Amino acid sequence: GGAVQGFNPWTDYLAALRPKVDLAAIQEAVGSGRLRVWVDSMHGAAAGGLTQLLALPDTPYCQEIRGQADAWFGGNPPEPLAAYLQPLLTAIKMGDGALRVGLAFDGDGDRIAAADGEGNYLNSQILIPVLIDHLAGKRGVQGELIKTISGSDFMPQVAARYDLSTWETHVGYKYIAERMLANRAQGQNTLLGGEESGGIGYGTHIPERDALLSALYLLEAVALSGEDLGQYYRRLQEELGFTKVYDRRDVRLPDAAARMQVETRLAQAPFTEIAGSAVADVRAGDGYKFRLTDGDWAMVRFSGTEPLLRLYAEAATGDRVTALLAWLTQELAPPVPNLGPN
Repeated sequence: GGAVQGFNPWTDYLAALRPKVDLAAIQEAVGSGRLRVWVDSMHGAAAGGLTQLLALPDTPYCQEIRGQADAWFGGNPPEPLAAYLQPLLTAIKMGDGALRVGLAFDGDGDRIAAADGEGNYLNSQILIPVLIDHLAGKRGVQGELIKTISGSDFMPQVAARYDLSTWETHVGYKYIAERMLANRAQGQNTLLGGEESGGIGYGTHIPERDALLSALYLLEAVALSGEDLGQYYRRLQEELGFTKVYDRRDVRLPDAAARMQVETRLAQAPFTEIAGSAVADVRAGDGYKFRLTDGDWAMVRFSGTEPLLRLYAEAATGDRVTALLAWLTQELAPPVPNLGPN
């Protein structure tokens, strides 16, 4: 066999990221203590990346937690979900009055979640609108927004603010990448493409998700605006008059037969009303997305990897979202009787 050669991918990779942001502005904000950053790498591949980029070895204002390599990921799935990020959320709540940002990367460093200065968990439904506004509004980047069908209506609304079009795909980053590559082949720009699980890619970068680049853009947005991510998002909502609430619920199905039953029911007779609101439009393909006459929407799709029914809703109030999700759960996956041990 041939010789095995080692190499360090960080050097070229970080060199490619540095020119994409105003790194000096981020370094000044962090180095002065005006911005305090906590990074949770979840024992994954992105560990050490952000601290190398900031190049502030003596600062106490950028702290990395769970940065050690661990094949068991500390006993938790390396998923940037609130349930697994309590060390990060707790650390931020104990911080002082400076601007505070928490950033979390998944195990292979392609998906991101964040936290605001109060330790509130922020998923991609919040981060993507912030990124659209920052890239298009502050950086002047042009291009199509690519979002998945399950994404918030706020995303295209922010894109429209800058006269940018939106392309909607099935859930899964591969569909986003296909569109991004098609745009590139036709000489068209892509602003960004984002999916609900926190995978976000950029047209000025490779057509793949990159959590470190997302982290840099988010830090740049905070450093230049003087707002934490939660404040930035709320200001954006106020400016555009968007007040809707988004949530998702996963319901475990007992077996393949139960899934077939739900699929058959939806295919033969899609809902004409949901929780008292009439359905105005149904989009089938990657599950079923129901637009309601009152402007709210609900969606049903199956997980591609697990026996799960994924239910989504975006509505005028949190209570209404809860009602829509509860209605779908009752209609499609009523509680299974507990039959005891097998």
